[in-house]
Amino acid sequence: MKKWLKRLKKDEQGLTLVELLAVVVILAIVAAIAFISIGKVIENSKQDAHVANALQIISAAKLYEAGSGDELSSVVIKDIDTVDGLIDPWTKEKYSAEKLGAGKVEKSGDVYSVTLEDDDGNCLIDEAPEEKLRKDGRKVCDTD
Repeated sequence: MKKWLKRLKKDEQGLTLVELLAVVVILAIVAAIAFISIGKVIENSKQDAHVANALQIISAAKLYEAGSGDELSSVVIKDIDTVDGLIDPWTKEKYSAEKLGAGKVEKSGDVYSVTLEDDDGNCLIDEAPEEKLRKDGRKVCDTD
């Protein structure tokens, strides 16, 4: 029995500097990969929110058209009173009057399309039809 206890009890004092350095390098690599991945996820979620806002604006335009009884051909987004509460995903504030003033909703036949500009170049939705927004999602964003 004493032989087994001696075998289990070794005289190791701790980690060598090389072992410690290897662990630190591995942790740094994992942290760098995680940091890059999280950054992409955050940017994608902001673009998704921007597209969802564009879809909400189209819905508001349909409501505007139904409420006024007029046929909608083109309307400036800031003229639609139901879009006041939309939040810009990048600034975390309500969309500015300038940004909404530059945007518009157009109707051609039964197809609604929206233009929603972003001054900072984060996501420009340019005359995107509702069906394309629903189908392609963040791919509609033009960040050039």
